[in-house]
Amino acid sequence: MPKFLVFLLFWCLASQLNSQSFEQELRDAIRTKPKLEFRLDSRNSFISRSSARVFGLKLGLQFDEKLSFGIGYNTLLSDINSEVNYLGVKSNAKLKFYHVSPYVEYVFYRDDKWELSIPIQFGFGSSYLELGNLNNDNQLNKRFIISYEPAITFQYRLAKYFGVGLGIGYRLMIKPNNAIDEQFTSPVYLLKFRIYFQEIIQDIKDN
Repeated sequence: MPKFLVFLLFWCLASQLNSQSFEQELRDAIRTKPKLEFRLDSRNSFISRSSARVFGLKLGLQFDEKLSFGIGYNTLLSDINSEVNYLGVKSNAKLKFYHVSPYVEYVFYRDDKWELSIPIQFGFGSSYLELGNLNNDNQLNKRFIISYEPAITFQYRLAKYFGVGLGIGYRLMIKPNNAIDEQFTSPVYLLKFRIYFQEIIQDIKDN
């Protein structure tokens, strides 16, 4: 799976890099007036053998419908529980995982309805076990983590102001939390919902 995804991403990029106009296209895009974008996404993956759903919010700027930069916040929604022995006391523990995620996205194909893109995000945050029945500090083995998630996504514009999308990617842990016996590196399957704020703002101005 990782090798297939890397191959797919490089193939998509190579199809653009072979064009002499690629660099000029990006330079022209970054000189245009940016548009505000807001996104919701759900990333379904695995943590060890458990299905894991990570919910994310993203706010950024899009340049000429080609290049986007922004920042997001992601948190684990799924209940992944285990039993731990802490200071001689057995306790139920719930896995917690969150990170702030700078992202960049390049759109390599677009028409009136469809959009194909390569988003890449880094995650800077923490993972830990939340103990359920202790009165003292209930965050166990909390550590700083760094993740890297490349992907390829397909988006369809449902209406003037809204779009939905699907994607596939891979989460790699650059700095894992070795104090927790969980495997976070995993394939990632994305569901996206997008609001086209610029069109909403422009219609408000026109009216």
